[in-house]
Amino acid sequence: MTTEFELSCATCGGDLTRRTVSGDVLGVDIAETVPVAECVDCGGWYVPERTLDRVQ
Repeated sequence: MTTEFELSCATCGGDLTRRTVSGDVLGVDIAETVPVAECVDCGGWYVPERTLDRVQ
């Protein structure tokens, strides 16, 4: 199965890299950190399905 980290950025086509952020950065009240996919070129963020499941 392809993950968000293997896709290209929808905005600029750049590579995505794994970054860990706190829940408050995403605007949710959780104590743990969660992974997001961040574009190395434009800085765009994508929230993986697994992260969405954890913060809902």
